[in-house]
Amino acid sequence: MAAGATATVGGCVLIFNSQNRRPVTENAPVEKKAVSFPAPQPLPSRTEQIERLRAGKTFDVLVIGGGATGCGAVLDAQMRGLDAALIERGDFSSETSGRSTKLIWAGIRYIATAIAQLMRFRNIIRPFDAISDFRSEFKMVLGAHRERRLLLENNPHLTNWVPIAVPMKTWGIWPPPFGHPLFSVAPLTLPGVFKFYDSLSGFSCPPSHIMSKSRAARKFPQLDEDVKYVSVFYEGQHNDARTATCIALTAAEEGAAVGNYVEMIDIIRENGDSGKAVGIVARDHITGDDFEIRAKSIIFAGGPFTDGLRRIEDPKAAPAVNGAAGTHIVMPGYYAPDGIGLLDINTSDGRFLFFLPWQGSVIVGTTDRKGPPESTPGPPEDEIRWLLNETEKYLSNDIKVRRGDVLSAWQGFRPLASDPNAKPGAPISRDHIISTNPDTNITFITGGKWTTYREMAEDVIDRVIKLNNLGDKAGPCRTHERPLRGGVGYERNIPIQLVQDFGVSEETAEHLAKTYGANAFDVCRMAKPTQKRWPRFGNVLVEGYPYLECEIEWACKNEMVITVKDMLTLRTRLAFINSEAAKSVAPRVAEIMGNTLGWSKQEKKSQLAEAQQYLSEFGGPVPNTTCVRKLTTVTKNDIRDLFKTLDNDGNGYIDLVEMIQVSETLGIKMTRDEAKEIFDKMDHDKNGKVSEEDFIDWWNSVGPDNELRKSLDKKFQASAEKLGTGSESRGVMFG
Repeated sequence: MAAGATATVGGCVLIFNSQNRRPVTENAPVEKKAVSFPAPQPLPSRTEQIERLRAGKTFDVLVIGGGATGCGAVLDAQMRGLDAALIERGDFSSETSGRSTKLIWAGIRYIATAIAQLMRFRNIIRPFDAISDFRSEFKMVLGAHRERRLLLENNPHLTNWVPIAVPMKTWGIWPPPFGHPLFSVAPLTLPGVFKFYDSLSGFSCPPSHIMSKSRAARKFPQLDEDVKYVSVFYEGQHNDARTATCIALTAAEEGAAVGNYVEMIDIIRENGDSGKAVGIVARDHITGDDFEIRAKSIIFAGGPFTDGLRRIEDPKAAPAVNGAAGTHIVMPGYYAPDGIGLLDINTSDGRFLFFLPWQGSVIVGTTDRKGPPESTPGPPEDEIRWLLNETEKYLSNDIKVRRGDVLSAWQGFRPLASDPNAKPGAPISRDHIISTNPDTNITFITGGKWTTYREMAEDVIDRVIKLNNLGDKAGPCRTHERPLRGGVGYERNIPIQLVQDFGVSEETAEHLAKTYGANAFDVCRMAKPTQKRWPRFGNVLVEGYPYLECEIEWACKNEMVITVKDMLTLRTRLAFINSEAAKSVAPRVAEIMGNTLGWSKQEKKSQLAEAQQYLSEFGGPVPNTTCVRKLTTVTKNDIRDLFKTLDNDGNGYIDLVEMIQVSETLGIKMTRDEAKEIFDKMDHDKNGKVSEEDFIDWWNSVGPDNELRKSLDKKFQASAEKLGTGSESRGVMFG
């Protein structure tokens, strides 16, 4: 059949793709024609970029905030022919955009919540509003499908598909997911729902499918055997910080002026303290210098920190953004089979919980906690414990989910937005918010999600072009056809070429190709001999991980990295994968960066101290006992171990005498009557015996303030704090 030929099957028009003959439905986006982009030239150094920013030029667009949306906006503006600039107070993607679940997902949960909201009883009296809300949510999901497809097809060097298993342990779920009875039958309908989900992107993703109980046991042996079947669907995945950094560097390739570690400290207005904003005062945090940047239009893209920017603009600005924190933990790779994740659609607090392979480890998240945004990555200890507890639900009893297996943990804040400049009675957006202050003409954008960053950037640039009469200069949006840095010239066989041409290991070659794309060749040219038979070139930064020492030199010379902290957290993801490994190698990173950038001994010492302080905020295998606890504090396997400690004679149950003996050993003062009262609460069957399950139920029901539980918890904490002192802990600490 000829390329582009059509056929009619069952009344549906099919269009055949010229490359792989895969039919797609007519209303799906047709694969675009290849667009040629010139090979990128060497980027200006950070010093040169700062000189451009402070040269006195008036830019058409100035973006404040170097997360995914801000970087996307400056790239969009520059590619339209506008003179664009961006500043970021830290490194690119140092906040929300670098602390996500690493998924490029199209929003299966949003479909479910939209249906649940539509079917609420209260909508009987507001049917038109309910339908309008549903259509708005569904439109957002369609947009996410489109953007997911673009991001994966344009950037195979940064993205991949990941299969996600949803195990079903019963044919009915109660209490139902999303709090609606309709979803109690989810086990019966889920395969059909996932096929519908596939169709929303024109079946451009790998097909969802059912995995039988026996096949699931072979493919995912870590799963609990008590499952009826497993439904599998696909989402996109990426290294979020790398993707965002590549967006910023691509903008620089296109000619935009971009500066990291530059912060806005004031607004410049036409008439002093009044009138439209015509620029900002910026501070270079590396040199300490203050300077002006003039611009015809200014965009705030600060994510959950946008209100802080708006208060510089107007100290009395009404709040527009609330923060919601999410904690993630990273476990050793053996917790999941290579290349397949798991999704719990009905956690104890109603959220989705992902359990995903990532960078050779397993990432678990996320929680949801409202509160003011913070820059610290340090997560609350109670949320780490909650994630461990939820993880156990679907894993085999043969696998002990241990607190000491947490290699790293962090928190990030996502923005929950509303428009303070909207007219009274205007509908609340269920997607991102774009709003312009009529007094200053400054526009801010916030909300949305990682997947739709490009669409958000396009929307906000459309807005400022219209507001500032830039239409004569600006062309149409072109970011939908632009591969990000490293994508021009990328081929899927690059890892093989790197092994053959440079003698690096296969693991390292795969990592370099999926990080730097076509630029991986230039990175390898900096690799030094290992003095080994194999690999011959490429000294690794730390054993067990693919990062090379030459990557540090490359990033310093070509990608504007300037701190040890950023090298360990964002440019490599070592701190996010194994916080203890990152701490151990920080001095070596400081040495390499110092030699490359010409640091003095004092600068090296200062950089190392900053990095060590920041790395100490990450979670790791040893619990942070200073954190406030609100949730379950130990995992079920920990509780089982405590039960075995209490069961002195090993007969499988605790009796009243054993409980009194243990209480005395722990120094808990209580009378026999008080002890019996506690024992009776544990003894569900009233037979004088407390089983392991009875003990677990009691533990989770009494709360952390119970005296006996607190004493047992302290016993557990004391054991956990000993972790890492012996040789047996090294495999846990370094994966």
